[in-house]
Amino acid sequence: MSDRLYRDKVCHFAHRPHTSCRRTVTGAAGADHLFIKDDLAAWAERTRLKGRATSRDLGTGPGGAVDFRVGAVRQHVRFQFSRLAHAEWQQARRRLSSESATLDWVFGPGTAQLETMEELYDEYGYLLRFRFETHGAVRRIRLRAEDPRRSTDWVPLDVCAMTPQGLWLPGVRPRRRPGTGPAAVAGTRHGGALVRRSNEEQVLALKEALVSAARFRTRPTWEALARTGGSDLLALSVPDRVGLLVAVERTGGGEGSPLLSALIRTGEGDPPPYVGSVVAGVGCGLPATAAVLKRWCQREADRAFAVYGVPSRTAPPRLPLTADGQLAARQSAEPDQRQTIVHVKGGWARPFTARPKREREGSFGVALYRDTEIRHALRSARQRPGRKHAAALMARAEEALTRLPEPQRTQLVTEMATTRRWLDNRPDTPAPKPRQSRRAKKAADGKKTAAAKQSAGAKKARQGKKAKNLLQGARPLPGVGDTPPKKRPK
Repeated sequence: MSDRLYRDKVCHFAHRPHTSCRRTVTGAAGADHLFIKDDLAAWAERTRLKGRATSRDLGTGPGGAVDFRVGAVRQHVRFQFSRLAHAEWQQARRRLSSESATLDWVFGPGTAQLETMEELYDEYGYLLRFRFETHGAVRRIRLRAEDPRRSTDWVPLDVCAMTPQGLWLPGVRPRRRPGTGPAAVAGTRHGGALVRRSNEEQVLALKEALVSAARFRTRPTWEALARTGGSDLLALSVPDRVGLLVAVERTGGGEGSPLLSALIRTGEGDPPPYVGSVVAGVGCGLPATAAVLKRWCQREADRAFAVYGVPSRTAPPRLPLTADGQLAARQSAEPDQRQTIVHVKGGWARPFTARPKREREGSFGVALYRDTEIRHALRSARQRPGRKHAAALMARAEEALTRLPEPQRTQLVTEMATTRRWLDNRPDTPAPKPRQSRRAKKAADGKKTAAAKQSAGAKKARQGKKAKNLLQGARPLPGVGDTPPKKRPK
């Protein structure tokens, strides 16, 4: 390799001709793992930390991650440059946690999986991110903390600090760390044996974990709930889980409150089968199939996000279940209209019945659904024979994207993409018009303008031309036009 020295941009190394390298990052960010080591060394010197930064190869070449370790207190901060699968990240986290007193994971752009983000939201309440900014001939690191609702400002390393609890950023509120909360402490092993809490303590801890997940608009797995609500929850059998969840729902906010158990999901994103028993145990009916249970839990999750989210909003109505476990048809929420009988002097008058207000409708007779219902309406529209209903709902969905919060917006975008593919593959969808080049369009416009001018000129010529008089210039016949002389009176 040879060096490339510049005054106006980042200095770097370049490969000599006819050489090969297994590094996949060759752009401006290819040397960020070297710049962060310089920043960490300068930061440690200014803050008098005995720390050391080391590059790690995670299979894509040097610089897959950079570890910063403070040896005296066994604190560890990992800066993740390459994307890891969730299972690989969990395995690496368990290994590094056993070697360190505190462990902070800072993710670069696009390096965190969705499952990893949800797990960190459940445990810490936020996720640490980093990026680089170019300043002259060097690149400087910037960090921030983000959660599903807001994010802090991007800040340099100089304003951050290493505390006994780990890496601290300005604007980050203290969060409960794994193993420091009362629920986690109560469910940890004491002297090699798992401490089992009472049923009332487990109910309160589980409800707190579910409400926290609804506040951050996430759907946790049972394992994630056990990390925040106590590790003794992992030892519960399926019947014990059902009984515990039913007890949680009975301590809720009264009739009509969202079912928090509907937030629980499996690793594939579907609700566990035992959630159906919880639904039946609280008197909401028994879903007949897994598809009905999934649809019902999706609506209850949206209701929980609306009630417990910050800021809160009006929750959509609950989906009723029929006696055979199917979703009931949508019923009108209009109250019964009263009849007014009018007595008119001189005879009987026809009774006046107040007509119920019809739901406002748009193009093709599509009802104005709530923003949170458009996603489900798109799914049901694909079951209809025609395409007009789905096409009209797509226009409504475009308007709703600007009003929905982030989790619902992402779900709606996914549903819109599926509906758009469904519309494009239908035989009754008109073929798109071939795109015309700019030169051809200009020539066609010129022809239209010339034809219009020619037509206007011909019409004007016809209007200005007078009819020819055939008698013009001819002599009059004898006696025609002669006036007899007047006679004078005698």
